[in-house]
Amino acid sequence: MKNAPTFARNAPVLGRENLSVRVSEFLVDHIRRNRLKSGDKVPSEIQASTTLKISRGIVREAYRSLQAAGVIEIESGRRPRVGALKNTAFTQLLRHALSTQQASTDESLDLRQAVEVRAAELAAVRRNDDQISMLRNAADGMRRTQKTPDDFVQYDIQFHQVIGEATGNILFQLVSGGLRESLETSIRAGLERRTTQTQLERVVETHEAIVDAIEAQQSTRAGYLMTIHFDEAKNALRGLFPDQPKIKDIRQGNLVGVA
Repeated sequence: MKNAPTFARNAPVLGRENLSVRVSEFLVDHIRRNRLKSGDKVPSEIQASTTLKISRGIVREAYRSLQAAGVIEIESGRRPRVGALKNTAFTQLLRHALSTQQASTDESLDLRQAVEVRAAELAAVRRNDDQISMLRNAADGMRRTQKTPDDFVQYDIQFHQVIGEATGNILFQLVSGGLRESLETSIRAGLERRTTQTQLERVVETHEAIVDAIEAQQSTRAGYLMTIHFDEAKNALRGLFPDQPKIKDIRQGNLVGVA
């Protein structure tokens, strides 16, 4: 090494982590350059190992990381393929942020509110009859299960999933779904703090009114009602129940600026 060129002596030795990153970048770049779609085949571990001159063990480690992130799908005995979009990695990131207190429940609810309000507005424009039927079924289920919290929460989750689908935008479904899953414990806690029948009835009425607005293609009203829903959800987590506009007035268009 004494007579080795300066750049060789000073070049950093790539550790296992850096080599794994190199494999990941190679595969992601391969997908991008070849414009591969979900389900298309990607280089096998042997091919990547040979091309990059990196050990099979490190390549396998990188492939498993990409599988966990949803970038590729791996099945025994088959070539790896480009993965379908999933929110698994996003959900894990959010849960980690919440569990380690790097992000608060309030911050997560603020993000979810921004996504869900816009989703309601888009759903009002793009929804179809089947989706309206599913939304009504979910709201009816919430009304029937006010005394069984687990069932109530499941209908609530179903309700918001359908709104995400009605946007026609896969990214809304992924982001809002990941936020819902990471906040499920908080959703239950907020529900449990609504201790009176009037408070639970308010939640159901708000969801029913959202369906009415989406069915009538009233985008502004749908977004406004979703804003009220999330403001009340955040207040419930704090044990606060301030006066809010009556759902009846919103439905009848008695509030200025809500069409």
